[in-house]
Amino acid sequence: MPNQTAVPSGQNPPEMMTPFGIFYPVGYIVAGFPGQGDGQQVQRDLLIGGYDPDDCLLYAAAEVAEMAARNLETHTGFLATLGKSDEAVQKHLDAANEGATFLLIYAPSDIDTARAMNVGRRVPFAFAHCYHRLVIEDLK
Repeated sequence: MPNQTAVPSGQNPPEMMTPFGIFYPVGYIVAGFPGQGDGQQVQRDLLIGGYDPDDCLLYAAAEVAEMAARNLETHTGFLATLGKSDEAVQKHLDAANEGATFLLIYAPSDIDTARAMNVGRRVPFAFAHCYHRLVIEDLK
């Protein structure tokens, strides 16, 4: 399955950024999978379950590493640490540097989050961060 992305390689989606340029995709889950096949499997399962292709986007390690490194390098002030978004992006970068595959899953409600994670938990995952308006939830 080819890699699907919503934006050109190396660019953060504008709607995923705060007004201060920090990656913070409210209403989304960012999940990292150690194996490429695991991320692809979860994406396929979500699509079979009725997700729109634009609502479960697969990103390769190199894409995430580039975006995360640039985001951390550019946004080092107080606002980057507000809500722990810098820690989440660092975790994304670390996982990308280890070759993880990433899914960006649209899950605007608790029910959507539970549904997506029921599928995501079928395979090993390194982490899953759910971005709420004021907090990043670490999903188990």
